[in-house]
Amino acid sequence: MMWLLIVTAVVLSVTHAQKDKPAPTTASSPVTPIPSVLGDFFRPYFWQEHPNLCGRLPEIKVTNPKNLESWEYYKNINDKPHIIYLAEAQCGTCQSNAAIAGQLSKVWSESRRGMEDKSVEMDVFVFNRDSPAAAKKFNMMRNRLNKRFHVGEWVSLHQDNGQSGVWDSLADYWVDNTGPHKNETSRFRSQRNDMYLVDQWGRMVRFLRDAILNRSRKDSAETNILWRDVVHDVMVAAKNRRTVCDELQREQLYCRVPGEWQLDGVSFKSLRRGKFLTILVFIRADMAEFTNRGVLRDLIDLSRRWKAPRYVVVVDSVPQSKEQFSTIKRYGQSRNSDVQILLDQDNMVTSKFLAAPGDLFAVDSVGRIVGLIDRVNLRDRSVEEQLRNWYLSWNPECEAFLNSA
Repeated sequence: MMWLLIVTAVVLSVTHAQKDKPAPTTASSPVTPIPSVLGDFFRPYFWQEHPNLCGRLPEIKVTNPKNLESWEYYKNINDKPHIIYLAEAQCGTCQSNAAIAGQLSKVWSESRRGMEDKSVEMDVFVFNRDSPAAAKKFNMMRNRLNKRFHVGEWVSLHQDNGQSGVWDSLADYWVDNTGPHKNETSRFRSQRNDMYLVDQWGRMVRFLRDAILNRSRKDSAETNILWRDVVHDVMVAAKNRRTVCDELQREQLYCRVPGEWQLDGVSFKSLRRGKFLTILVFIRADMAEFTNRGVLRDLIDLSRRWKAPRYVVVVDSVPQSKEQFSTIKRYGQSRNSDVQILLDQDNMVTSKFLAAPGDLFAVDSVGRIVGLIDRVNLRDRSVEEQLRNWYLSWNPECEAFLNSA
């Protein structure tokens, strides 16, 4: 009898202790972890990594297998920030989520008095999964977006197929250091409700997994934030050409060697040979602000005043820019310029540097990035002074970085 009383007392004490035990914090939840604030550039919210974050999206092309007509992604983004959403048409949540995205696009494009800085024009591109169940409901989803939700003007819906491979091309990456022991390499795979927030250049600036826009995720231990508010913040920043990529360049590239590359049979290593500093600039060949009325013109002027560095320009390889590449080459030749102008290939180099048109990188003789300037204005005398300082004195920040390594 005494043993029975003791056992009963132990069970009751354990039960009481479990009731008093505090609930696990959201920080330990695998579903809604609380992100650390890593910097000042638009990362205070729930953060999701992607192997191609701040890289350019592939040249997506949706081909109709019946008539072989193609819809090309880069010819339809119209230099505006936009959303890419992966849906399955048989999923009711996907239909309503695409409709919400279209309605938000409509509302945010309206410039209201006193709220002009919060307005943004953006497009929404929805790609239906290449599966029998999803393809069967494609027309129903299109009709609902047009007739029930009235967002056909703001939502561009497309059916993926084996010939187009949109879902596969967006996930054509391998992820290192995964698994329970962080020692595995696995394939990144697209999922329903994946959402890509993309700037006007086709650069992925945010990736949201399970992005249901009328739902919220943890912003802190006490507060939540709606997915649509995250999207709005990123889109407004992208409109102003300020994104988290500005910060990731400094975290991942600054004072580091990003690796060698070559274009048109010309290697970057050979271009740097014999030069203490190489000035590398990224441009779009189809936009005057980066060519004969902007960055390229000013870079050629600088190369005439100051001949010590090597000057290299990488031209964006999106179709519109590629079509004007020969014109830009002739422009450089007509000015008897020593600036080396190269056309990127599938934006390989652009993605390596997480670059947008107008970004400038100062690279030393071993390929280390000793300075970078986003949205460079070469008519600003302070910019030229900074470049000359990097040439004469290298960069004390990089010296401190190397010494601390």
